[in-house]
Amino acid sequence: MGDIEVIVVVDGGDPATVAALERIDDRRLRVLVLPQALGAGRARDTGADAATGDWIAFLDDDDEWLPEKLERQLAAAPPGGKAVLSTLYRVVSSQGERICPALPYRGDQPIDEWLFGRQTWLRGHEAMIQTSALMVPRAMFQSLRFRDTRQHEEWELCLRAVKDLGHAFVTVREPLVIYHAPAPDAQTLSKSYRMELSMAWADHVGPLLTRRAYSGFALTVASQVPSSGARLPALGRLFTAAFAKGRPTAKQLFAFGLIVLLPHDLRRRIRARLARPPGSPGAA
Repeated sequence: MGDIEVIVVVDGGDPATVAALERIDDRRLRVLVLPQALGAGRARDTGADAATGDWIAFLDDDDEWLPEKLERQLAAAPPGGKAVLSTLYRVVSSQGERICPALPYRGDQPIDEWLFGRQTWLRGHEAMIQTSALMVPRAMFQSLRFRDTRQHEEWELCLRAVKDLGHAFVTVREPLVIYHAPAPDAQTLSKSYRMELSMAWADHVGPLLTRRAYSGFALTVASQVPSSGARLPALGRLFTAAFAKGRPTAKQLFAFGLIVLLPHDLRRRIRARLARPPGSPGAA
């Protein structure tokens, strides 16, 4: 493709990466090295500011695009191009592979309720947004940026694009991205996500979330990340906030009960067993 530019943003000093990029002789490649690490959101903003094309697609350094990814997304763009374009993606982890999101967005409900509202009783990974699957108009960055929250910044960008700027959210229903999920590591997770920070984010974006979406976020998303203090009191605060500021559904409360009572690995195995096609080995 001649009409493409590749902008690599190196977030802080990484001489080995810079040296490897310097060996690539391709006029379409530009490398921007930030003097200090600013975080994923700020790095993406830097790349968007430097771009000259009409569309911007993101690719984190541990993910992969399939060759036809960009072509399929551009073909799905509506007239006028006022849209956030996404794709399904294949998650590869030590537990196996799966396709996400399990229930792609159809546009018949608020996007925040699709993302957090909980549609089924036991099915996991119903609604997901993965940064490497996104493509957005460059013009959108004139009024919208990634906020430097260090967590949930891609969710906020999409929510604001749809609810504040009136963009459509269009999903190409093919797995065109490979996401390599890191191995479970409670210590690493505790450094990057905290229950209290997640709820502070939800309160910050409050007007973007319906009451049903807010309670779903509290009960089924924030409840799954580590807390700063004792876990049971923290879960109790989530339960209280879900009723005070949200509108919990039976499915959200059921999911919260499973999260509180069952270890994550057991929940995962139960969902995988129930998801097997009838008649397959081990199917329920």
